[in-house]
Amino acid sequence: MVLATTSLVSGAQAASAVTYDEKRGPNYSSRVILTFDDCPVNLTDFQRVIKYAKRKNDGHVFAPTGVCIERFRQKYGVDLAKLARSYGQYVINHSVNHPKDLRKLSCEGVARELGRPGVVTNYGRPPYGGIDATVRCGYARVSMKPWLWTGSTGDWMGKSKAEIIAAAARVAKPGATILMHMEDKGFNPDAISKIKAKLEDRGLRLCRAYRGLDNRGAIIGSPVKLPNRLPC
Repeated sequence: MVLATTSLVSGAQAASAVTYDEKRGPNYSSRVILTFDDCPVNLTDFQRVIKYAKRKNDGHVFAPTGVCIERFRQKYGVDLAKLARSYGQYVINHSVNHPKDLRKLSCEGVARELGRPGVVTNYGRPPYGGIDATVRCGYARVSMKPWLWTGSTGDWMGKSKAEIIAAAARVAKPGATILMHMEDKGFNPDAISKIKAKLEDRGLRLCRAYRGLDNRGAIIGSPVKLPNRLPC
């Protein structure tokens, strides 16, 4: 009887030891994920990146704002989230209006910022990485987990493409989530291919496009709600 109790306790301890890492999100693999926030300059740029990603079997994370999604829907008749998913890419929430600091809102205010027309899913990135207990309350209220980043390229500071590529390679490590933005100079196939090459020189690989939970067969549309463990 004592042995059985001890076994149950040790099992519970082992289960609780696996806690969610907000910086790594659902990537429990050794592969690196490039994530792109905010909004692309135009539809052509966005299409080039997702088509290239599918061709190379790369799986990136896109985090457009609700305002961005609405703008592209009205201008081009396209839903960016649906389009990216159709190419096997992952899409998460990035708020509706991209407020400077979600921490200044109430739990209910945060929850509203995570609703439509923003991406409705189970993972989201708070603008500027601003997070505290109140922000977490808002995410929990809409059944969403915050996903931050382990390293940033600093691309929003006006860096050149070469500087962004170098920064991405420098901050990468096994299982890394790298912060980038769709409106900056690293958001194009050439920059992404050079980042990938630099990572491979270090023995690192990018997350793969979605091919189902078993990661086999052809690339298919990724789910609206991400699996708790990405099949990178």
